[in-house]
Amino acid sequence: MIVVWGALNDPPVCNVLDTLRMRGADVLHLDRARIGALDFDVTLYRRATGWIALDGNRIPLDSISAMYVRPEAQRSDRATSTTACLLAISSLLDAVVVNRPAAGRSNLTKPFQLTAIASAGLRVPPTLVTTDPQAARQFVIRHGRVVYKSISGIRSIVAALDATDVDRLSGVSTGPVQLQRWIEGIDVRVHVVGKRWFATAIESSATDYRYAEDPDHKAAVITTDIDAELGEQLVRLAASMGLLVAGIDLRITPDDEWFCFEVNPSPGFTFYEDATGQPIAAAICDLLMGAGT
Repeated sequence: MIVVWGALNDPPVCNVLDTLRMRGADVLHLDRARIGALDFDVTLYRRATGWIALDGNRIPLDSISAMYVRPEAQRSDRATSTTACLLAISSLLDAVVVNRPAAGRSNLTKPFQLTAIASAGLRVPPTLVTTDPQAARQFVIRHGRVVYKSISGIRSIVAALDATDVDRLSGVSTGPVQLQRWIEGIDVRVHVVGKRWFATAIESSATDYRYAEDPDHKAAVITTDIDAELGEQLVRLAASMGLLVAGIDLRITPDDEWFCFEVNPSPGFTFYEDATGQPIAAAICDLLMGAGT
């Protein structure tokens, strides 16, 4: 039994579900509508034991061989308590879990994650986290052009600043902001799946190609190659964070230098898969079905 936990309107969940069903896998899908109807009797001590039940069908936890976890926010008390139980199960279940909740902890604060990236031997941009406007101004003047973003794990739009914008930096006193030196080059998203990787180059003049609304900033998304040494380094980075699947954001400069920005523990890979045809969902299903390495 493979449990897929997530919304049907979430494209990664749909792609994984469709691929598993096409392969004839025994799949239990849990979405928001079904969470509140789930019953369970579970013991959580070092490992998860017991059962969950849905529509009168009792499923022993030891019959679950894998889970794919992309949960939704829940609104009812019943669903919230069931969600907490499922998160605990996915943390302790003796099975393949993509990904265990604790594996995403490095993404809760970007500065902490940058430290982990640098410790893995990857280059990161010069970075300042501050609430001091003067320190922020000096950093911008020193580097000429910088990007700024939230330090939390919540997805945020990356925006650019240069020396003409230093008067705007008085606002950093209201809360910490992360500033990084602008790195010229081409964005590359690498999806690590087990010991495999899929690299995608994104060519765009926008500061953040994910939010390029101007038609002049339309992104070109193409399959690209990275050398085996870098690929294996990224696999080790994901593994060090406890991630079986990760979306890693990098940029390659005109001088062929690689910089790593962040690691997404629950990547929305379908944007890249749809554009390139890379079999990312299939590779995830290989892991879930035991065929991945």
